[in-house]
This record gives sequence, structure tokens and C-alpha cells, in this order.
Amino acid sequence: MSIRMKRDSEGDFVVLACKAAGNHQYYPFDTNEFEKFVEAAIEIRDALPSDINQKPPA
Repeated sequence: MSIRMKRDSEGDFVVLACKAAGNHQYYPFDTNEFEKFVEAAIEIRDALPSDINQKPPA
């Protein structure tokens, strides 16, 4: 799963891209939806136990 910026004739937009069963699915976000997604992801990250938030040693 990844987040990608795409461009078409109407301009730039963001999609959540998923690969499943050999095909790709794209779930587009409008600007407002993407902003809400980012805010929710930050809230979820911040709610995780602190040992999960830390990067593994290099």
C-alpha cells in the first residue's frame, strides 16, 4: 500500500494505491479528504505505544 500523487488534465490529486490479487486499486482523495486522512494518521501514530513510534536501530 502506498500514497501517491497523480496528475491528470484536471490537475494534481492524491491516491491510496493498493496491489491485491495481481491488480492495482486506486482510491482517490480530494484535498479535504487527504487533509483529514493525514490528521487521522498522525492521531493514530501518536496513540501507539511509545516503543512502536521509535525507529529501529540502524
